[in-house]
Amino acid sequence: MKLAAISPLGMSPPVVTAFVDYFGGVKDLVVMTTRDKRVKQGFELVRIALKMKYPKTRIHEVEIPFEDITTQNQNFEFMRIAGKAIKNQKEKFGSDVVYLNVAGGRKNMCITLSILGQFLNVDGIFHLITPDVKIINELLENLRRDIQKIYAADTEEEKVEVYKEKERMFDSLMFPKEFEVIRIPTVPIPEDYIKRLVDVLYNERIDQLMVSEKDMLIRHGLIERAGMKFRVTEFGKKFAEVLVR
Repeated sequence: MKLAAISPLGMSPPVVTAFVDYFGGVKDLVVMTTRDKRVKQGFELVRIALKMKYPKTRIHEVEIPFEDITTQNQNFEFMRIAGKAIKNQKEKFGSDVVYLNVAGGRKNMCITLSILGQFLNVDGIFHLITPDVKIINELLENLRRDIQKIYAADTEEEKVEVYKEKERMFDSLMFPKEFEVIRIPTVPIPEDYIKRLVDVLYNERIDQLMVSEKDMLIRHGLIERAGMKFRVTEFGKKFAEVLVR
């Protein structure tokens, strides 16, 4: 069974490596990064730490083309990129199981990814909690210069050497012994229903909807009344475009 994990990365790299350590047999890890320099430094730390402990795990970086999500359009762009990453794992890379780790990244990224995961029928959505965040943060700051050295090193050998110089401290940071993995309750949504909904919104076939469905989509801002008729909102159009692409 080929297990893939997709994890947004924020300012706490250990939530990614601890998740991989929990499941052990992750074959493909997709780390979603932004252009923020500290996030990039964290990604290099994640990559080197996993190379040392799980050399058979393939790591893919998927970059979100901004430092943070601050607008609705950026959130839709994040959805598009995340959706493509999920589909690639299922259709291109042949993963049998796809898990989402929503413990890293900004809150809106984690919320959006959790909802998107249900639409695209991932196999599990998880959050990771460390009981003493203060200890993790102190370790991160104590190792900050070394993390920067790993990021700035010119060769793979140099990056590994920096990690090895303080391997015990890095391992304590990246593979903590005490943490809790919480499975987020999800209900699979039939693929046929999602396809029908997207078709209705993308091609503006609102007349195919039942009255109850129209009321539901109005409440969620996807369609609106236009006199005696209905039309797809700009929000609904962008939502459908993301799932189509």
